Amino acid sequence: MSPAKLKEKVKETTSLWPFYSLLATVLRRFGVILLGVLVVVSGIVIAHQTHQMRQATIALKQLEDEQTALDLQWQKLSLEQSALSEHSRVESLAEKRLQMKPLDSRNEVLITPSVRGK
Repeated sequence: MSPAKLKEKVKETTSLWPFYSLLATVLRRFGVILLGVLVVVSGIVIAHQTHQMRQATIALKQLEDEQTALDLQWQKLSLEQSALSEHSRVESLAEKRLQMKPLDSRNEVLITPSVRGK
């Protein structure tokens, strides 16, 4: 580059220097403001996420308690069912309430299927 062109380039740069200085100042302040806004928004998001996590943990604990209660109820009902369906109990109820008697070979009647067409 020739010295004349170099002087012209320097003159052009110095004439724009106030604009660049103003732009740098605005960007610096805007950057600080933007950074502050991002910090505040980040804090709000973290607080919201923490609240949601606590709510989900509480709901999970309640569901686990409900599951435990239902398991206990199922065990009690299963035990009651096995007690009610015990063979000796069913037999004694059949004899008392329905006047049923054990089957002996004298009272036994066998029915044989008939063959059609013969």
